[in-house]
Amino acid sequence: MINPQLAKNIRFGYSIAYPFPHAVIDNFIVDESKLRQTASEMERYEYWGSDTSSYSEGNQVNKFFTPWCNDNIQDIKLHSPSTFEILNFLNSDATLGFLEDLTGIEGLIPDPTFVGGGVHKIMRGGKLSVHADYNIHPNTGLHRRINLLLYLNENWEESYGGNLELWDKDLKNCVKSIPPIFNRAVIFNITDDAFHGHPEPLACPPGESRISLALYYFTEDRPDAEKSNQHFALWKHPQSKGTESPDKNVFEV
Repeated sequence: MINPQLAKNIRFGYSIAYPFPHAVIDNFIVDESKLRQTASEMERYEYWGSDTSSYSEGNQVNKFFTPWCNDNIQDIKLHSPSTFEILNFLNSDATLGFLEDLTGIEGLIPDPTFVGGGVHKIMRGGKLSVHADYNIHPNTGLHRRINLLLYLNENWEESYGGNLELWDKDLKNCVKSIPPIFNRAVIFNITDDAFHGHPEPLACPPGESRISLALYYFTEDRPDAEKSNQHFALWKHPQSKGTESPDKNVFEV
């Protein structure tokens, strides 16, 4: 489903990317018909969960996700088989090998329960505040190291917003702004200062939404310099957007 050679071709660019190691890869899934089928399934899908906790209030707005429990994984399998197939592929040995070649992080472990990940849907008016992700899996105790986001939005217009923003460590500048277009993958390292989000309310037409697959990868340990006490998402609210530029380092399969 993906081009394994690409990881070796772009891993140096990944390692030196600013503001933290990352890559933006277009045409990530070689068989786009399978991904279109996944997008179609998610447009009809009904079994969404949402985070209504006070901790996320105002930071995750009009955001829905699946799976939200182990039984909900079966809802995906039964009602959205192409989605289930791609999610499993993105947790497969083939994808893990690709990510290890790309990032240089060995011993990556997938999360078959998709805690915090799976499929995300953000509807009109929704947003996701700038944040650093949770650092330790709440059930396994593994260290979260890599995110892979894969967008399903065909015919996405710039006026809709929803760009993924990558911020510098001091939260002074939005360094990159990445449109969430169809079959674009964004892969990046997870540390306590890998700040990202899309903090501006989504302006897509009523009835449309921003949909992405979100896969997280873990290791048994991590470098001491990256360790911190276990935490959930660290929400941040920069006062200004600073300097912003579109991502110019977009790789294509």
